[in-house]
Amino acid sequence: MKYFLTILIVMMAFAGISQARPVFGDGHLKQERPVQRKPPNRDLNKDKVLRPARAAKIADRLERTKMAKTAFITRQLDLSPAQNEKFWPVYNQYQNELLEALVEKRLNNSPNQANGIEQLAKEDAIDKKISDIRIHYRNEFLKILPPEKVSMIYKSEKQFNDEMIKQLRDRKDEANN
Repeated sequence: MKYFLTILIVMMAFAGISQARPVFGDGHLKQERPVQRKPPNRDLNKDKVLRPARAAKIADRLERTKMAKTAFITRQLDLSPAQNEKFWPVYNQYQNELLEALVEKRLNNSPNQANGIEQLAKEDAIDKKISDIRIHYRNEFLKILPPEKVSMIYKSEKQFNDEMIKQLRDRKDEANN
């Protein structure tokens, strides 16, 4: 009977302890904070201000990516010094114009944009603008480089983009494992 009472007292004490809230060293009860979760369907296109440290990190990452792309295309094209001097200013202008058009296209397809005929018409206009940019700069590249190397520009861009996507997937897979 003594043994039974001892077990019963220990079990009741254990049950009471397990239901008590943790106490800090100064005797105050621990304040429980509600878990704040990000909403699953956040609108990422809303205007938001980046913290300076994060903006600098993003700018640095973009700059490193741009330098890597430049080095990759340089290796692929094997340009002479004269070609190199003429090619890169034209290519950089091409990239800037293309980027502006792609940003415009992305903004046109944002959830904040009204859907309808106007959006579709603007989408078509932006696609035509992108096509016109490509045609214009293809002709500019042909003034500087032979057709084989101009073709290699686009192949090199595709290869570089594919490699970047592969690396991002590999990093994501490593993080998930």
